[in-house]
Amino acid sequence: MKISNLSTRAMRGCRAALWASVTVWALLAAAAQGQDVETSAPADGSQRQAAAEPAAPDDAALAARDAAFDAQLEQAGATIRAINVAVDNVFDPSNPKEDKPLYRWANKVHFPTHDSVIESALLFDVGDRYSRRVLDESARALRGRGYIADVKIGPGGYDAVANTVAVDVRVRDAWTLAPELKYSHKGGASEWAIGIDDRNLFGTGKQVRIIEKQLIDRDETLLSYGDPNLLGSRVRLNAEYTDASDGYRHVLAAERPFYALDTRWMLGGNLLNQQRIDPMYDLGKQIDEFGHDVKGFSLQGGWSRGFVDGRVSRWLVGATSSEDVFYPTLDTPNPVLLPENRKLVYPWVGWELLVDDHREMSELNDIGRTEDVSFGTSLFVSLGFADTSFGSDRNATLLSTTFQKGWDLGGRGRMLTMNAAGSTRDEADGFQNSIVEAAAHYYVRNGESRLFAATAAFMATNNLDAESQVLLGGDNGLRGYPLRYQAGESRSLLSVEERFFTDFYPWRLFRVGYAAFLDVGRVSGTDPRASSSLGTLYDVGLGLRLSSPRASGKSVVHIDLAFPLNGDPTIDTMQLIIETKGSF
Repeated sequence: MKISNLSTRAMRGCRAALWASVTVWALLAAAAQGQDVETSAPADGSQRQAAAEPAAPDDAALAARDAAFDAQLEQAGATIRAINVAVDNVFDPSNPKEDKPLYRWANKVHFPTHDSVIESALLFDVGDRYSRRVLDESARALRGRGYIADVKIGPGGYDAVANTVAVDVRVRDAWTLAPELKYSHKGGASEWAIGIDDRNLFGTGKQVRIIEKQLIDRDETLLSYGDPNLLGSRVRLNAEYTDASDGYRHVLAAERPFYALDTRWMLGGNLLNQQRIDPMYDLGKQIDEFGHDVKGFSLQGGWSRGFVDGRVSRWLVGATSSEDVFYPTLDTPNPVLLPENRKLVYPWVGWELLVDDHREMSELNDIGRTEDVSFGTSLFVSLGFADTSFGSDRNATLLSTTFQKGWDLGGRGRMLTMNAAGSTRDEADGFQNSIVEAAAHYYVRNGESRLFAATAAFMATNNLDAESQVLLGGDNGLRGYPLRYQAGESRSLLSVEERFFTDFYPWRLFRVGYAAFLDVGRVSGTDPRASSSLGTLYDVGLGLRLSSPRASGKSVVHIDLAFPLNGDPTIDTMQLIIETKGSF
């Protein structure tokens, strides 16, 4: 069968499923029109800790009682005799506000997650010793799947004579068969996507996506499949086929990962074959382009002693092949700067350190969802050696590192998180493509439903590969300006927000928030293809935030009005940004 016929049939099926899903949501909203718009707790009716704020006295007493029972079970060396899984549907019929005909119909047509799928994600089994830490890690693993809206895991009945305990696992499904209806307008340019995305196909935990996209740089038709537990094992499989207006992208990845902190080994590999056109930008406009073919292969394995004294140390080894070929396009036969071809084949070794320190919060970077925030240290370093004898076109030493850490600063909901990364390539004529970037996120809970959030980010480069640009604009934080507005060798950005989390919960489908923000940013250094830096740029704005605790995935709709305070006088005096992001 030809690919074009396959794509046509896939899109027909996509449209049918899309309209079915849209109809469901429209009917649900219509059914709820008669009910009063209400204030709300989280969708499961529970009250959660808000962004590092101290719990209420009753909550604290309950938490202390549960912690004491956990400690008692662990001290006694209790073993797990049974695992009881309960899967609640998307809407709760025991809640009068959700006991509506069409809500009940939506539950009926939704495929509940199979118990076996939930069990396959758990990190404990019958016969294991009871451990609160492992139960909490299992809850995080389930929430990370994207198709579970809420998770509660705890001890059930305890048999003191046999010293055994049952563990109760209760989850609430999210609506997963969703139309992929996205529209993004930022920096004066628009993108859209239409299709279907089911993260929990027929309740099996497998993901299927069929999406047609119109992006700033290209149009794409995407078909992808993901399986987090291939044939019931711990192996994860991901496959992607993308047909684009400027080429294609084919990806295949299979891995038996470090799926838990106490996992002792991993093994995996991936293949990439891609053809695309890379555009270069200045002042929000394309100024150059060239063709770019990418072929990549990687195989890696790792081992660990497991979870010891609150932390995990892992060693990894692998082999990677990466080939980049560049060429002029028909539209631009003489690019301003055509990168040189590059092929790197190298073995590498890496080391990873993880410290387990997670907190459950809400109303931090989302609305109405449990958020797992890591305060523990996460560090990874790797060292690779490319050599012509392996098939490389040069000798090079490759170094990379990543770091992440969080701090509870005490007081009323004060916290700081930081992440950083660095990489470079040491060749015969010195260090190439050296990149250092870091970001710090500071939060202060300054009201019952308000949060002050500040982000400071920095990126510096040296001898950057010519196919890459350091850009700053409306698409990466400077919301009042056109996308890809400034180009240089380094950039810095400060964003300050006052976030407001409301109790407005229309039709029990969407949670609503809003924000006021200030962005300050600049680029430094010179991109040989771009104009000089305009110095420090400022913008202010207001934005609406929409999030659905009923839907799968973690996405927040942003509708922002941003106003540039300086810069090129020819740009618009107001930018309208409509986009879906992973956080508030």
